[in-house]
Amino acid sequence: LFCGMGGFSYGLSKAGYEIIGVDINNWVEKIFKKNKIGKAIIKDLKNDFVFEEDPDIIVGGSPCKPWSTLNLKKRGSSHEDFVLMEKYFLHVLEIKPAVFVFENVVPVGKDEALRKFIRKLRAHGYSIYETKIKYSDFGAAIARERYFAFGFYKNKSARKQFEKLLIKSKNSPKTVKHVIEKYRNKEEKEVPDHEWPNLKTIDKYLDKYETGKFGWYILDWNKPSPSFGNIMKTYILHPGFNNGGPKRTISIREAEAIFGFKDDFAFPEGMGKGMRYQMIADAVSPDFSYLIGELFKTILLR
Repeated sequence: LFCGMGGFSYGLSKAGYEIIGVDINNWVEKIFKKNKIGKAIIKDLKNDFVFEEDPDIIVGGSPCKPWSTLNLKKRGSSHEDFVLMEKYFLHVLEIKPAVFVFENVVPVGKDEALRKFIRKLRAHGYSIYETKIKYSDFGAAIARERYFAFGFYKNKSARKQFEKLLIKSKNSPKTVKHVIEKYRNKEEKEVPDHEWPNLKTIDKYLDKYETGKFGWYILDWNKPSPSFGNIMKTYILHPGFNNGGPKRTISIREAEAIFGFKDDFAFPEGMGKGMRYQMIADAVSPDFSYLIGELFKTILLR
């Protein structure tokens, strides 16, 4: 649910799962088809449900704006997207999949509406493991931290096994260099999605990059990337900016690679830069979704 470009879906498809993705964005159908991720259903989950499917696993993360620290206007229940979290959990309660996975920004974990659903799901037979996940702790090249809830229907032993296996699966992160150096000398558009905005104001804001505050990063070749948003809004600069390299932001292709999308992934033609960057910023790391897919198989197929 709320599949977007397919951070969950792409990783799970690579782990061998049959995928049905649901999203309001009409581009999702083309993204799924081009990348052979699975079936896409275009629906507005504010006004509709998808109860006709019978999945073994439901994964998703409703839009994070109601809880995002970057949203300083409408927050919590006053935000129009707040209801979408409820829609996610209503699908779980109705369908009762063997496993559910819910992801969102860390502050959602303390929201009373979420706590209410967690209590209700436990009352309906789900054994739930809640935790904060930093993708770079599991081998990804991005140090984004997110709240996750993993629920197992009437299977407490599976929940305990999953928790142990997940902790054991921690791994050293990839560095920015590891995932994007291959594009360093590529011309713009030489490979799919390797394009970037032609910004004329970067030099004007160099003092802000020295602060290292959110959105003002010059990436470090030798570290995982910090979490970032839409590059069209945050101007995350290529790690070669001060070292004889490209004087530009990271490209769409480089942003994909940092999150964990492999070379075989590409957006369909016709999508604007802003939308592509935003979909990446909203995605779950496929490195992590692939991992949990493998762990689910280990536990549930025994």
